Amino acid sequence: MIYDIRMFENSGYWVFSQIDEVISKYFTITSVSYKQMAQTRRTLQVEVIPAYEILRRSDLTSNMQTVNLELKQIGFMPILRRHPTKESRGMLYVFPISDKMRETKQKLTTPLILFGLTILSVLFVGFMSWNALQQVQPDLDPFITSLLYAIGLIGIVGIHELGHMFASKMHGIKASWPYFLPFPFGYGTFGAFISQKTPIRSRNDLFDVGLAGPIFGFITSIFFSIIGLMISISVESSSIPESFGSSPFFLDFRLFSDTRFRILLFEALAFFIKPTKGGNSQIILHPLAFAGYIGLLLTGLNLIPIGQLDGGHVARSLFSENNHRILTYISAGLMTILGFWLFAILILLMYSQTGHAGPLDDLSSVTLSRKVIAVLSILLALLCLPIPAEIFTGIFPFFN
Repeated sequence: MIYDIRMFENSGYWVFSQIDEVISKYFTITSVSYKQMAQTRRTLQVEVIPAYEILRRSDLTSNMQTVNLELKQIGFMPILRRHPTKESRGMLYVFPISDKMRETKQKLTTPLILFGLTILSVLFVGFMSWNALQQVQPDLDPFITSLLYAIGLIGIVGIHELGHMFASKMHGIKASWPYFLPFPFGYGTFGAFISQKTPIRSRNDLFDVGLAGPIFGFITSIFFSIIGLMISISVESSSIPESFGSSPFFLDFRLFSDTRFRILLFEALAFFIKPTKGGNSQIILHPLAFAGYIGLLLTGLNLIPIGQLDGGHVARSLFSENNHRILTYISAGLMTILGFWLFAILILLMYSQTGHAGPLDDLSSVTLSRKVIAVLSILLALLCLPIPAEIFTGIFPFFN
């Protein structure tokens, strides 16, 4: 990213001395230089930013927050990075706040249109779900079935994004409204995303924003899974038509299906809420339960520490940029083993273009309590990790 910052001698456009005064109040400067960023095409003037080499002191985190507020008042923001060679030093770069970051209003037209299209897309897939389910449960109402599926899936995805928005607001980060992604096949949507309009200040903030979405989505998924399993039915395996689950929309509502991924937590919920009556019985999931299953699947995938997924944000808050890159490639291999190779390739392509910017303050570490939560989030990911059916039956024969 090229920041529009120009040094005009005697023009008063901006003054290095103002920035020097702020930085010197809170940090011990060992040297200062000016880093060339780019060259403007119109004026051929060199764009530069000040780069301060500073001592890594115990008050680094609190002072960084204060400096961020003071520089913001004059239109700049600080970015703190590791020194390339000296462990006892840090590099503090000062960038101008771009016009995009200053924008206070957000156009709702695109988010609303995408949200409406996603509702129609998920309702359509819900109707096709009824079309398949009526083979074994003919008394299902097509409208109610479609509506419950849409409420479950859009509710899970929407509350997931609201979690990110809540954490962003809590830390003073400007975030967009959710952009839903309609897709009238498969599950009816590719999910949703939000974008931060202002940079994330600290590793703690990055951790909170990254993990809030999966936690909110997980709780909602558990709620819909429990309700959905309670209203699911158990039928004799011999009464299920051979064509069941072979629709072009790839929705197979049999709990123990050989054609879909299985999730340990969902299987455990089903074991206690909807036990089968015998070896010849089969649980047919209600579309609301299926939405809960998809929500848990999305939680597991999002918690994988790869690129700019939620798990990638959490990993970047805990590790350096280089270690995060290594973890991203390892995680891509894991996703490939699980069968999500196309998803892994898309994420790697995006990551290769932008990388992960990290927080403004990349030297301070996350708090101990967040490190404990990070360990718990790994356990949560394992419970929600989508495992191919053939691998699942080998690891967890108890649920067969």
